[in-house]
Amino acid sequence: MKNYKVMIFGVVLVLVLAACQEESIEDNENEDGEPDNFSIGAAATGGEWHSIAASMSEEIQEIFPESNTDIVEGGSIANLTGIHEGTFDIGFSNGEAIPLAEEAEGEFEEPIDNAKTIASLYPNPLHIVVPESSDIYEIEDLEGQNVSPGLAGYSGEVMLQDVLSLYDMDYDDLGNIEYIGTQDAAELMRDGHLDAWVGVLGPPAAVIDELDTTMGIRLIPLEPEDTEALYDMNEGYAEYTIEEETYGGLEEDILTIAPETVLIVNEDTISEDVGYEITQMMFDNQETWANVTNIMEDFDAEYSIENIVGDLHPGAERYYEEEGLLEDE
Repeated sequence: MKNYKVMIFGVVLVLVLAACQEESIEDNENEDGEPDNFSIGAAATGGEWHSIAASMSEEIQEIFPESNTDIVEGGSIANLTGIHEGTFDIGFSNGEAIPLAEEAEGEFEEPIDNAKTIASLYPNPLHIVVPESSDIYEIEDLEGQNVSPGLAGYSGEVMLQDVLSLYDMDYDDLGNIEYIGTQDAAELMRDGHLDAWVGVLGPPAAVIDELDTTMGIRLIPLEPEDTEALYDMNEGYAEYTIEEETYGGLEEDILTIAPETVLIVNEDTISEDVGYEITQMMFDNQETWANVTNIMEDFDAEYSIENIVGDLHPGAERYYEEEGLLEDE
């Protein structure tokens, strides 16, 4: 009898959650069944996520002309949290943050189960940037140095802390920690006030190219055992090589890690049909995204499904199935 009651309770709970999700979707629709608003969690102005989001906004309004779009400067962790709280309908995240969000680990206090994947867009490698004249050549050399991990709550900070942990180091072993954005970090380094800067950027990153041209830079590599340990720590940390010709100041290939940039949506506010149209929009406009940033040049449905992170949104799943890209179970 006890098991029978538990089974009934489970069925009722599933039905209640489904009804709540349907109500959330309906609350975000206008009289024509189109979403009233698309709130997009991106990142700082001038970065790839913000630029892609701006172009996406134009394409979304072509598909849903009665809808409004707004772009918010979020960040990987903030975007997942915003989707969980119902603030964002669409967002960008780095792949390593998604399993943490699902399991309520790291910066996430409770599991996030309504963030569903539309597509994996491109690899986002970790860059540890130092001036060409710097005496920093390996991770241990960061001890006592002024370092920027990027903005607080961004993936760069999480990744730096994980890398430091491999060497039994933490922020207490460094000098000053500067929580600043990409452009500000470049300015501080150019002015001689920053010894190292951690960026999670698609290569070649324009800001690093500019720094290399104006003052000369180097990138600090990880060791093979580092990338293996980081992957064991989080499957979103895929090994990646920044090739020597990527930046003029490099004299060798640089071994690092690169989580995927993942486009996610709020399953509570984005219906299956709308999710399908967003997925189709992403692959129908590949040339548009490549014109926004050359790191999207290799993006297509095959790349996306081969590098997918997280659970697919039902609309995305339907699209990939129709394209014959999902293996039969």
